[in-house]
Amino acid sequence: MALLHLYRAPGLSPARTNALLLAARQRISPDIEDIETEFCFNIEAAGGQSGAELEALAWLLRETFQPEGFGLESGLESGLDGDGQVLEVGPRMNFTTAWSTNAVSICHACGLTKIRRIERSRRYL
Repeated sequence: MALLHLYRAPGLSPARTNALLLAARQRISPDIEDIETEFCFNIEAAGGQSGAELEALAWLLRETFQPEGFGLESGLESGLDGDGQVLEVGPRMNFTTAWSTNAVSICHACGLTKIRRIERSRRYL
């Protein structure tokens, strides 16, 4: 059983990011300068994926209007310069969400039958 992580940025729209930034400044600290976001797709598969299967999976998860924001590497990790901190929020690993059930059904309908589970978490820098 293999676990694959794929990332898509941004995780929130600019309006939602600005609202989150304002709330964080009010509730946590006015010193917070900026917030960057991304989604992390935690994919559990039975065995490795071929190149064609990975491309099909990427096509399903990639944002249509911003395909360059999708990849195997986290964009937030490269943004860490000692001042920031990455916070990841997602479902518990022992609980399968409805989103995961639907995503796996779509994968199976597209011929990606090795996919067992996909959970999406939000990451903040």
